[in-house]
Amino acid sequence: MIEWSSNRIWYQDMPFKVNGIPVGARMTVIRLDNNKLLIHSPVQLTTQLQLELTKLGQVHAIVTPNMNHHLFLSEWWLAYPEAYFFAPPGLQNKRTDLAFDDALSAQTPVLWRHQLYQTLLRGSDKMEEVIFCDPNAKTLIVGDTLAWLSPSPNILTIGLALLNGCYKAPAIPLYWRLTFKDKTRLRQSLQEILTWPFDRIILSHGQLITENGKARFYDAFKWAL
Repeated sequence: MIEWSSNRIWYQDMPFKVNGIPVGARMTVIRLDNNKLLIHSPVQLTTQLQLELTKLGQVHAIVTPNMNHHLFLSEWWLAYPEAYFFAPPGLQNKRTDLAFDDALSAQTPVLWRHQLYQTLLRGSDKMEEVIFCDPNAKTLIVGDTLAWLSPSPNILTIGLALLNGCYKAPAIPLYWRLTFKDKTRLRQSLQEILTWPFDRIILSHGQLITENGKARFYDAFKWAL
């Protein structure tokens, strides 16, 4: 794993394909109080990854930001039965084989209240995503809200990124953007996020945003604001 913020945030990348097209996947690990770890968007669980997590602290909470990021949940559920598993809107109906401890919403759970900001990206008639911000690390953490699939050596990845508008700059993928029918609710979510103290953004797919994060986020959603 790569340390993003000293003794606070780490991330782990892994190869991942969507319909045979490489887009990559990224998991974020946040160390909460008392060395308890929050896992955001879990990737494939390997022995090496488990060893690294053990060195950082206790896996305490596992969160899935949206309905698309659930493919590896079963192995985490088996490996960490004492951890709290949180489902985003809609996932409990999609993954009836898993027992979730709670559902995520715009309200911050007690486990990380006063440590992280949290809200929902609302307005879509297909999928809502839970957005997080760590004020200590000045970092926004998203799932599919932004993607930035550039540069890439794969022509299929480049084509997918150009088609969805997330090659030249970070953007919400077009396939999802088109489902945001309620622009008022979307703007309310965006306005809340833009009040948060962040300058960097960890994305689940593509390039990381290491500076000017708030400006990048605003530019990506100018069409809605």
